[in-house]
Amino acid sequence: MAGSGAPTPGCMAGPRVKQRNVICWPIVAIGLLVFATNQAHAAFDQLETIKVWGFGDVPTETDYVPNVVFSENGGASFEALKAQAVAARTFAYYKIRLGGSIQNGTQDQVYHTDRGWARQVHFDATDATEGEILSIRNFSDLDILIASFYVAGAIPSGPTPVPNPFDSDPTDTEKWVTHTYPTGVIGGDNPGTPLGFIGTPTNPNWPNRGAKSQNGANFMGQQGTSYVDILKYYYGADIQLETVAPTAEQPPLQHLKTLTDFELNDGYFGNTTGFSNNNLNLGPATATQRASSDAHDGSFGQRIDIDLDESSGSSFLFHHVAGTELAGPGDMFTGKREANLAMQPLGSIGFWLMTESTDLTVGLTLDDDGDGTEQGLFQNIAADGQWHKYEWSLEDPSLWSSASFDSGDGILGESFSLDSIVFSGNQDSLVFLDDIFYQPPAFGPPSPLIGDIDGDGFVGITDLNIVLANWNQLVPKGDASRGDIAGIGDGFVGIDDLNVVLGNWNASAQPPGGLAALVPEPGTSLLASLAFTLLLRRRSV
Repeated sequence: MAGSGAPTPGCMAGPRVKQRNVICWPIVAIGLLVFATNQAHAAFDQLETIKVWGFGDVPTETDYVPNVVFSENGGASFEALKAQAVAARTFAYYKIRLGGSIQNGTQDQVYHTDRGWARQVHFDATDATEGEILSIRNFSDLDILIASFYVAGAIPSGPTPVPNPFDSDPTDTEKWVTHTYPTGVIGGDNPGTPLGFIGTPTNPNWPNRGAKSQNGANFMGQQGTSYVDILKYYYGADIQLETVAPTAEQPPLQHLKTLTDFELNDGYFGNTTGFSNNNLNLGPATATQRASSDAHDGSFGQRIDIDLDESSGSSFLFHHVAGTELAGPGDMFTGKREANLAMQPLGSIGFWLMTESTDLTVGLTLDDDGDGTEQGLFQNIAADGQWHKYEWSLEDPSLWSSASFDSGDGILGESFSLDSIVFSGNQDSLVFLDDIFYQPPAFGPPSPLIGDIDGDGFVGITDLNIVLANWNQLVPKGDASRGDIAGIGDGFVGIDDLNVVLGNWNASAQPPGGLAALVPEPGTSLLASLAFTLLLRRRSV
């Protein structure tokens, strides 16, 4: 049952949960004929707006996704919020491609209720995952957009995301959750969730790859699991995380993507140093580890000790292979597209290095979807003990050649994923790595700091005073300078605007101390509430 009314013949009616939209085989088959044909290895077009029942065309990245994140799982850990942003964006794309619109409510997913509008942390989670969606490659080599189901689920007490028998399941929705990764199911063996039609191993219902638990995702985020691995855990190791592709008339992505910053864990670079068969003359002491002693930004970087096996040769080649932690049984997808974020060859890709070791060079390799592996030209590494950025333009053909170990052609195709960072040298070396990034070709305007009315990069007492000074007044619609900041602005300064300021109290453009700074301090919030109470008393006289 995709909404209210009687179930479609041959379909299973779903319960009233976060996403009860049930995929029925006849409907899905029609949908795939419409939008999957001739889509092998192709990117999904960017949707600048999402058509929402009762709201019209809503901007995707700056309005729709952050507000779904807030409405569906707004109080979760930050990695869980990022996972929610990807799931919400994917489900919206799926619905738009299937039927042209999406409902605001538990029939599909909740965009807005009277609980208010998204806060800064929800915009941050959206920005960090800008344009990212989930797909699966079927038996016919077609990329299929999944229906990224999610429900509240039980509240795990640990030690794993699988709830214990005594764990609370207040919404009775754990029965729909799929713990896909620990069961090791991929391809046709992934039956999906009973929320949708379940196929067979030889005839799968490809869009149905399972259901994420929001409470379980929150638990995983609190335990230090990245959003990528949260998504892999619930939807499967073979799920592809990829960015949507702007058309010629659309702007590219607007935000720099930090692929790994080592603050939470090793991200895409936690694989064993001996993983690659293309390493040359590496000794047994070669090792990597997160290090708090040296970081380009934040508290952690990665220390790389490279041991030259002099008995085998006079120089080494070390392929530091990229691949998320949950890359499948036996690391079957490590170094491949499925274990990494697939992106369009626009802008640049790079990272930061620091070393005092001499005679080192660095390059990188990219998996060019369907066309082998491409090699970025080697660059000399400065041995001055300072952090330096090493960057390769994805739009300059002179910087790329075919990798010697694979059948690439030196030309980047429609999409790529990071395969490895490659170091070369002639002696034992120590290198520090940090902040692997993908940078769009042109940055757009920075996302607004929600609640920062006076534009000083901080949400605090001056912003509160602007709201209070205009309390109960009619102002020009959307005039943030007069305190009309809730949602898109309704022309009235009241409780919704106040809640935006208080909900983002102490937030800053670059929060000192990380995301904890986005949470109001009790003492400051108490003062703000007291000011509001005094205002009401004064105006009632």
